[in-house]
Amino acid sequence: MNPHLAYIALSTSDPESLSAFFNDTLELTSRSISHPDGSLRLFAIGECCLCVVEQGHGFLGSPDRTGLDHMALNVSESDLLSVATGLALQATPIQTVAGNWKEVQVDRSATCGAAVRFCCNLDLQPATSNWVERIDHIGIASADTANEEAFFHNHLGCRIESRQTDYETQLAVENFVSDRYGIVQHQRAPQQVGGLRVLFLNVGDCELEVLSELDSNSPRLIDRHDPGNTRQDRSAIGRFVERRGPGLHHVALKVPDINGLLKHLDRRKYRLIDSVGRPGSRRALIGFVHPAELGGVLIHFVERDDV
Repeated sequence: MNPHLAYIALSTSDPESLSAFFNDTLELTSRSISHPDGSLRLFAIGECCLCVVEQGHGFLGSPDRTGLDHMALNVSESDLLSVATGLALQATPIQTVAGNWKEVQVDRSATCGAAVRFCCNLDLQPATSNWVERIDHIGIASADTANEEAFFHNHLGCRIESRQTDYETQLAVENFVSDRYGIVQHQRAPQQVGGLRVLFLNVGDCELEVLSELDSNSPRLIDRHDPGNTRQDRSAIGRFVERRGPGLHHVALKVPDINGLLKHLDRRKYRLIDSVGRPGSRRALIGFVHPAELGGVLIHFVERDDV
């Protein structure tokens, strides 16, 4: 089937700030859709959109939490319910969100923890801005990437884009300095201090990035005053799975000039985890915005060449 992403729903404690971030700072076009619990704000990006929703809204699957609430995969109206039932997924009856926009929700127990919906008749108009090209990927925190591969690849037919192993090592060097015998150096064997197993699955013009720890027994360390690194990324994924269980973790936006964008955000006084692009998966440079700036939504940017 290889379904395409329609939208990702972002639950935020500050919808005005998150909307201003997309609209004014990133210059994405938007439209509002009426809903009984309050309007939904859709920002077109690439071939899909970002849906900004206030925490507590009835449209959300987990209204008490902020962050990525759910993602919706686009199917035809005739296939809307048959897709879920045909795959033996536990799904709700068809629900009308607004106008002709209809959805079914799939129980998270059937999707390895990722909140997934199927939708139809959501009018999607391709769009970009000077700052952002499209969604690069949706990050999924996983206990074991094999679980998500079984569901998204084997059941839904999502194409595997690539696999990757990220790990950080430390080298220790002992120095013996003598006024008579000179300097002797001894290098110890490298020690792994953090690692992730990564699986990328295609869902239209973007991917799902499934991440799991290589070693869940190592201490999880995060220094909130330092720029990000692989050890901290692994710790963040491990803590998320431990506290919330597997599920949607972050959204990454593909940009043409990450350092130019990070400077743009710094001038606008956004709190950044990374002030310059750092190495990331798929030969990319990446940079995170602190989620506190966006009402609890974790967003990062990706600059990379398509292969």
